Amino acid sequence: MHALLLSLCGAGCGLVLWVALSSALLLGNSATQRKLVDLQAWGLGLGVVLAAAGLGLLLPRPAAPGRWWLRGLVALALLLASGATLALLQWRYGSEPGLLLAVAVVACASALATIAALALLDDGEAGPLLSVHLALALLGGAALFFALMVLRWQGPLPAAGPVPSLALLATVTAVLLLALWQARGGLGSRLRSPMHWLVLGLVAGLPLLLAGLLYVWPGSAGAIWPLVALSILAGSVLEYRQAH
Repeated sequence: MHALLLSLCGAGCGLVLWVALSSALLLGNSATQRKLVDLQAWGLGLGVVLAAAGLGLLLPRPAAPGRWWLRGLVALALLLASGATLALLQWRYGSEPGLLLAVAVVACASALATIAALALLDDGEAGPLLSVHLALALLGGAALFFALMVLRWQGPLPAAGPVPSLALLATVTAVLLLALWQARGGLGSRLRSPMHWLVLGLVAGLPLLLAGLLYVWPGSAGAIWPLVALSILAGSVLEYRQAH
């Protein structure tokens, strides 16, 4: 259960971060921004719901809470509040751009802080572990964002448009996983385990294979992008389960 909650919360934080970032970069009341309102509201809503899974890792308060427990709780509370507020502001086309920008900045910062705090909650030491948690969260959030773009975007969108971004994030995540495994007992011994190959396959291999199919069957985007997101989530759960 710990691994599942951690994966859901990480993906939710990543999704809120990407949507908040897009909100900050596309301020205004243009036709394009109005079309994005529905997509951004869905993304923020889903991200907040998934990120709330982190409460299961932080509550009830442990008997001897470490320094990262309170930091994580504060960061998660800020994330949930700023994500929900930003979603409500998106529905108001005439919302003050300065207020939108300020809330988006808080959402991005609290998302990163939440991911970091939960990564360090048990270990307490930064390094490859923190990098992997950040990479998995950003990759999972991006895959969810791409799936929502296909399902909720009101304008034309190339089915394979997000593939290069996914490929970059998946490659970086795979490299960071290998670096973490090398630091934790040697890469050779880790790669002799089928479970570690399964993690790499679910996090990078299968998502890239599925995304590559979009160049051949672009009409299947509505089914492929959710499968990509589910594959990355499953790989994250498996990696966190082994680490925990």
